Amino acid sequence: MERVKNMTKKLMEQTREAKERIDNIEKSVEEMKLKLEEEQNEKERLVALCDEKDEELEALTTENEEEQKLIATLELELENNMRVIDSNKNELHNLEQEKLHKENKHSELQKKLDVFIQECMEMSEAV
Repeated sequence: MERVKNMTKKLMEQTREAKERIDNIEKSVEEMKLKLEEEQNEKERLVALCDEKDEELEALTTENEEEQKLIATLELELENNMRVIDSNKNELHNLEQEKLHKENKHSELQKKLDVFIQECMEMSEAV
């Protein structure tokens, strides 16, 4: 009988220890579940943040592409304006040359006119 009591006592002690281990394991499992939930929430937060940053990047990329198109358009306009300026410079040079030629021609004609008037005056005095 004593042996049965000792065995029963030993079994009860083992049962109690087993229950403690089970309780500790269940507590650890609950802690791990909470930690996993926290990690999952953090993961979802980071994914949402990445999605937000992706949208910002896409908007910036679109804006950048539009600005590059505008820059290309402005560069073409600048090149065209530079061609117009060069053309106008050439035209101005040609007009200045033409003006100089006409001034020289006018000067020659004025001299001839002055000579003609002088000759007329001399003839008129001789008559």
